[in-house]
Amino acid sequence: MKNENQTLTEKAVEAMRASVRTVRDEHRRRNRPLATWEDGKVVYRDADSGQTVHEDSVPYRTKSE
Repeated sequence: MKNENQTLTEKAVEAMRASVRTVRDEHRRRNRPLATWEDGKVVYRDADSGQTVHEDSVPYRTKSE
């Protein structure tokens, strides 16, 4: 722990950032794209460059649609 006076929110954000780094590093190691969510669509990005690799053409829909 970096600072024992951190708030619970600060600790949660730090843990989330560490998890994202771990996932990104694992995707780089396995040469797999990262799935992200943009404008209601799933977009796959290269873990190294961040360039779009693939974008799903079907937008997300709710059950009521």
